[in-house]
Amino acid sequence: MARYCIFRTDRIGDVILTLPMAEALKRYDPEAQVTFCVQEYTHELATLCPFVDDVISIPERDLSRERAGYVRALRDRHFDMALFAFPRPRLARAARRARIPVRVGTAFRWYAPLFTHRVHEHRQPSVMHERDYNLNLLRSVDITVPDDLLPRLDIPDTLSAEASAAIRAAGVRDEHPYGVLHPGSGGSAKDWPPERFAELASALVTAHPGLQLLLTGTTAERALMENVRRDAGTQVHMLEHPVSLALLAGILAGAEFTVANSTGPLHIAAAVGTPVLGLYPFARVTHPRRWGPLGPRAAVLTPDPEPQCRDCLRGRCSRHDDMRRISAQAAFTALMALDPL
Repeated sequence: MARYCIFRTDRIGDVILTLPMAEALKRYDPEAQVTFCVQEYTHELATLCPFVDDVISIPERDLSRERAGYVRALRDRHFDMALFAFPRPRLARAARRARIPVRVGTAFRWYAPLFTHRVHEHRQPSVMHERDYNLNLLRSVDITVPDDLLPRLDIPDTLSAEASAAIRAAGVRDEHPYGVLHPGSGGSAKDWPPERFAELASALVTAHPGLQLLLTGTTAERALMENVRRDAGTQVHMLEHPVSLALLAGILAGAEFTVANSTGPLHIAAAVGTPVLGLYPFARVTHPRRWGPLGPRAAVLTPDPEPQCRDCLRGRCSRHDDMRRISAQAAFTALMALDPL
C-alpha cells in the first residue's frame, strides 16, 4: 500500500483546488493512503474530502523552526512520496529528514535540491488552472491523471443539521430557499463594490419574492456586510456569529447559489455542488483562467478589458481592471443562466 503526503499550507481556495490530487491518487491506486498537510485553520475542510484519509497541520505556512517532533510524525507515517503543491523550505527539509524517498516539487526555488523530482514549470504566467498545475506534479512521476477531476467536499448529516440551525438563527425561514452573497475576499483580490452586491440582492428578491439572501463573511468584514444589508432592504440576513469553515461548507451546501469575489468560500461552494458566480479582476495574477471556481454550474465575470489598451492586453492594467465595470444586471443575468432556482 503506497502512502502519499500532499503539502498545501496556504489559503482556503488553494487547498480546495489541490483536492483533485487526492482523487487522482485514489483512481490510480484504490489502496493508496492519502494525507494532506495543511495549515491548522483549513484542517477541517480537508477532512471533508472523501479521498483524504488523514490530515496533519501546522500553525503557519511553514515550520517556524526545525522540530524533531514533526519530522518524527512524518517518519512514523512511512510515506512513500511527498508532493509539494505549495513548497516551503523547512517543510521540504523535514520531508528529507523523515527519509521520504520520493519528494516532488518545483525546480525553481533555492531549496529545490531537497526534492528528488523537480518539475520545470513556472506558475507565475498563469497559463493554466491551479488545479492543473497541481495535477502536473503527479504526471511528472508518471501517475496517470483523469481529465474530469473536480474538487469535492462531502457534508455529513450532522453538519447539515448544524447548518440548518445556524441559518434559522440568522432569520432564514425553512420554508423558503436561500442564496448566499459573500461580499469580502480577505484581501485575496479586488472586490466587487458593496453597492453592487446590494443592487444584485434587490434585483434577486424582486424577481423571486420568496427568495431569502444570506450574507457571509469574517468578523473583519462585518461592517461591509452591514452596508450591503442596509442598502439591499428586506429578505437579506447575516450570520450573527462567525462560523467554522466546516459549518460554512454546510451552509453553502444548502444554498441555491453563491455569489462571491475571488475567495475561498466561492471554491468551498463549488466543491459542495452549489451553483456559483465568481467576480474576478482580469489581471493575470488573479485571473479566473488560473483561479476560477470549478464545476458544471460555475460561472465568472470580469471587467471588460479595453481592446485599445496595451496594459489591458498584458493583463496588468490598473485603470480598466475596475470591478465597478461589472454591473449588477450583468451579474443577475449570469447567475440566472445557471438556473439556480
